[in-house]
Amino acid sequence: MNNVTAQKDNSDPVTYTCTCPAQTEGGSVLLFYRYWANAPVLPPEHSQKTHDPQDLANFHAEIAKSLHIGAKFRIATEGFNITLGGTSPTIARYIDACRTHWSFAGIDLSTQLTRDAYFKPTPGCACAFGGKASVNVTAEITPLGITNYAPATWNNVISLPPSEFHDLCRKGDIPLIDVRNHYESRIGYFVTGDGGVAVRPAVRRFSQWPGYVVRHVLGNDVYRKPAGVATYCTGGIRCEKGARWMQEALAGEGGESGAPVYTLHGGIVGYQAWMEEEVRAGRKRPEESFFKGTNYVFDARGAIGNQQAVSTCHGCGEAEDRLGKCEVPGCHLVLVVCEACETKGGISCCENCRDVREGQGIAGRSTHICKCESEREKSLWGEEGAKLGRGANGRRQRAQQHGDTVFSPGAVSQS
Repeated sequence: MNNVTAQKDNSDPVTYTCTCPAQTEGGSVLLFYRYWANAPVLPPEHSQKTHDPQDLANFHAEIAKSLHIGAKFRIATEGFNITLGGTSPTIARYIDACRTHWSFAGIDLSTQLTRDAYFKPTPGCACAFGGKASVNVTAEITPLGITNYAPATWNNVISLPPSEFHDLCRKGDIPLIDVRNHYESRIGYFVTGDGGVAVRPAVRRFSQWPGYVVRHVLGNDVYRKPAGVATYCTGGIRCEKGARWMQEALAGEGGESGAPVYTLHGGIVGYQAWMEEEVRAGRKRPEESFFKGTNYVFDARGAIGNQQAVSTCHGCGEAEDRLGKCEVPGCHLVLVVCEACETKGGISCCENCRDVREGQGIAGRSTHICKCESEREKSLWGEEGAKLGRGANGRRQRAQQHGDTVFSPGAVSQS
């Protein structure tokens, strides 16, 4: 990727230049997580340790500092969510330390194959994180937006390995739903064997997912067929709770409780790694991949994968998957922007932001959202906004049952 200073929706860079020893030693980025309650369940002798997430945070902070690892750590009482980068030698030392730590007990890390399946290494280094490690103790390891939600059971969703998810896509007999944000699914998504494209919700952040399910999935016959429905996300973590919440909501409204809900184990990252190995071994051709485009990642690499671009530049309309950002302060929406258009400057997401940039509008919109964001929000929630209100009794009851605070997010945040 080229070395520009475009920013992501969460203010992270979308490109970077490697200046560390990874230039000669090689490097990688790991993406992994764990919910203590989900399989493989943390052995009971360690359960008491999960009550002090700060202790686990300290472990990762110390090792990241000693190994000069760049990273984002989210530690909570429910588990951990980690992405980190470093040189090949330091990554190997980090994994060795994890293998003997209580928080990884019960996970098979005995072989290179099982370690790769869990840690999901992809090309990169600490520079993709600015060479810094961010360690945070949080309420959730990925925020679903529903206070204290935990699945009634972790066994109600079928987690498919990439090979079986590939077969499911090939058959094309059940709907696919992308659990990621709209700016992620713009540059890459799954398709089915019959040419169908996965449903790509126009959500801005994961905490809008439950609201989307209530508004657009419940009561929709497309998702009530006996064959079921399948979900996917970047590395698998958002589907862990997102797919289970959807399954419980579908069953709770008197739906076909026996209809399966599937999810892709290891997410798109895992699927891309599996597909690369299939191509390398001569078992498949690159064009046989059911994931088209590139995979958005939350670090300065921007996106990973070498598929042909499925998106177009926001400026000139040419095929492109390079990421940029609306240049207006207070907006910063992620856009697809070619290098030529960004070099010209003045990239705006819509006419409102263009007016602000040209001095004809109001800058610093702390409580106002621009035209394209307003239209996207209306496509999700209607004219009344995100709050479900007191409409149909069944919908109101479902909202209350699943905690209706999540359906009143108000103005769009920049998270």
